[in-house]
Amino acid sequence: MAAATGLVTTYLPVQRWRRPARWALHGGMAVAAGGAMALALRRPGTLRRSDDEPREALAPLPTAVVATGIAALVLGVSRGGQAADEWAERRLSARGVRRPRAWMGAAAAVASLAMSASDKRGAAQEALDAQSSSG
Repeated sequence: MAAATGLVTTYLPVQRWRRPARWALHGGMAVAAGGAMALALRRPGTLRRSDDEPREALAPLPTAVVATGIAALVLGVSRGGQAADEWAERRLSARGVRRPRAWMGAAAAVASLAMSASDKRGAAQEALDAQSSSG
């Protein structure tokens, strides 16, 4: 996954796509997030992994408001991430860094590996905590 993150960051910079393709990407992610939220709120059992306590579905209007808010948030974060990417590439280029996309890809891969390691370490710690509290 880290290698894929690095390669995508290096070779597929979204800011170089045509404008309609960029907005299709941002809008598609926003619609997917809003739709998933609406599904989770209207049919709570659909996306839940456990049935500890059953939950009631949210009414249509509050569901629409929350799902629209989530979609807007994802759209803003997606577009903001693209802007940050553009800014970082420009800054690196202005400082004379050769092949800034390759350096950005390497940094993204390292960040991905670090997050994976952190997640594994956290899961291992939770397992140890659960084991020590039960025994």
